[in-house]
Amino acid sequence: MKYALYYYDMCPFCQRVLHALPGVKVKVERRNVMQNPQYRQQQQQATGRTTVPCLLIEDESGKETWMYESGDIIRYLTSL
Repeated sequence: MKYALYYYDMCPFCQRVLHALPGVKVKVERRNVMQNPQYRQQQQQATGRTTVPCLLIEDESGKETWMYESGDIIRYLTSL
């Protein structure tokens, strides 16, 4: 499984997730949508939304699942 967090620094909900990342057991790539507009475009094309934080979960077959809501993301990552 691959994990990527779409976020930007000034977002308080993103900060909640970012502060939880050191406590999770999986590697989560950080994708700042303000520093790299390509990430924002990729998220919008895949989901129709640009809301952050957003966690991209990609399984071994390449199937993508997108998760929103900071609390849900934190619960999911800490349960792994």
